[in-house]
Amino acid sequence: MIIDVYISEDPALNDLAARFVKWICKEYGILPRKISIEAHDIVGNNGMCFDEPDGKYTILVKDNRDLGHMFTTIAHEMIHVKQYMTQNLGKLLDDNKDLPYADRWWEEEAFSNAIPLVTRFTNLISL
Repeated sequence: MIIDVYISEDPALNDLAARFVKWICKEYGILPRKISIEAHDIVGNNGMCFDEPDGKYTILVKDNRDLGHMFTTIAHEMIHVKQYMTQNLGKLLDDNKDLPYADRWWEEEAFSNAIPLVTRFTNLISL
C-alpha cells in the first residue's frame, strides 16, 4: 500500500497523517493499492474522496484548518474508502443520485464514526 500525504509544509505532520491512514486501513481490514491525500482550497465542504481505477483513492481536505478538523475529515473520507472497497459505494452513489444528503446511510456512518477514530488514534499515540 502506498500512502502519499501532503496536507502541510511540515513533514512531521504529513508523516503523522500517513500513520493515521495506515492505522485506519488496519482497523477496517482494507488494503487499497494507493491513497493520496492533499490539502486544497475546497469550496462547499470539508473533504472529498474519489475512487480511481486499480484500487487507488484520492482524498482532498480543506486547507487552512486546525489539525483536529483535518484529521476528522481524513477519517470521514477514509470511511468512504472502506465503503468503496467493501460496500460498493460507487454503485450506490450512481443509483441514489436523488437521495437527499441527510438520508444517505454512507454519510451517516462517516459522520458518526470519524471523531471516534480520531480519538482512538490520539489515545494510541499518546501512550
